Amino acid sequence: MGAHNFEATAFGATPQEAYEEAVQDSLFEYGHNPYNGTISTTNGFVMIPKEDGETDGQWHNRVIDDDRVQKWEDCACREDTTEPEVNGRKLWVFAGWASS
Repeated sequence: MGAHNFEATAFGATPQEAYEEAVQDSLFEYGHNPYNGTISTTNGFVMIPKEDGETDGQWHNRVIDDDRVQKWEDCACREDTTEPEVNGRKLWVFAGWASS
């Protein structure tokens, strides 16, 4: 089996809440196959914020090359500061490697 990189977003009061929501959404949409190619094949996340002046695409490319982001392990997470908070819930962005 292989792997490909992914990006997912979800709202949550905390990054953990958003991660759990993104995983559940992926399981609902793509099923429980451990090779479904989504965030649900990861084991958690590590916070990796954007650097000053970095674009979203540059952040994505940087984190998929980060040694802390691995297939079957953690994906990267950052807050999307361009989206307004809604009822105390922020938008979180996740990126990494998914088993496929």
